[in-house]
Amino acid sequence: MFRSLTAIQYACILAISFVSGVVCFQAFSMDKSMKLIGYIDPRVLDQTDISLWQTILPLVVSIVIVLVFATNPYIQYFARFVVAIRITFFGFSSVFLLTQSESMLTYSAWWFPFQLVYAILLLMLCSVYGTRKVGPNRKHFFSKKLFIFIVACLAIVCAGEVVTISYIFK
Repeated sequence: MFRSLTAIQYACILAISFVSGVVCFQAFSMDKSMKLIGYIDPRVLDQTDISLWQTILPLVVSIVIVLVFATNPYIQYFARFVVAIRITFFGFSSVFLLTQSESMLTYSAWWFPFQLVYAILLLMLCSVYGTRKVGPNRKHFFSKKLFIFIVACLAIVCAGEVVTISYIFK
């Protein structure tokens, strides 16, 4: 029962954050949208010169920030907040790419599938540290198997993104 509630909660975070990004894009002018996208992920604006570091670095930073928050029992809810902000940017950038007439292949083959999988895996990463009730006390635990599985999946998806970027844009 608890795992299904967590899945529903993560699905709600994903949906609400993505829609919030779409709404935020409507509130910004195109100049400000491009400036914000340029600060957070310049690959969306200029797909001709994407380096390996531009793909790996934002993902590693997100993983580290989520892990720092998720492994602390007092502030672990901030990990979900960080992922929600990333998903909001995903929705924001998705609308930007869809408004560009030449970016449909970019959006459908690169941006949407990879960012969606990253968002799901980062939400799963929020669950690597949890508590169990043992008698009258609560015991904290770190799920090493889940952590290794998520990091391996993130590495595979990142490698797939690098291959897709090199295939589509070159």
